[in-house]
Amino acid sequence: MKSIVRRDTGASWRQYIRQLATDEGLKAPTDEDARRLDRRRKKKRVSNDDWQSRSDPESRITKLKDGRTHLAYKAEHVIDLESEVIVAAQIYPGDAGIRRRWTRACSRPKRSGPADGGRS
Repeated sequence: MKSIVRRDTGASWRQYIRQLATDEGLKAPTDEDARRLDRRRKKKRVSNDDWQSRSDPESRITKLKDGRTHLAYKAEHVIDLESEVIVAAQIYPGDAGIRRRWTRACSRPKRSGPADGGRS
């Protein structure tokens, strides 16, 4: 969360939660006051529509298997099982759904290549 900024205002996460604390009525909240308020806050959501990475704007906020969030991409590849050759590789935004990714990867036409001697 330290490396993301608001798309509309450019405010960092720290600035954002301090503003929330000020809006809640705390006068001159410290970072600890703001973090405490942020932990108690209901409906805490982080949307890719509202937030982006300062250093890598194309990365997306992605939920990991253990429930944490992280800025990431998703790498997918398609392998020919007979020759064990990678026939397609693609990097997708971290929030791309699996249906969209696999539909695109599996709908590509089969091309002959050096692994099969140029034969289809």
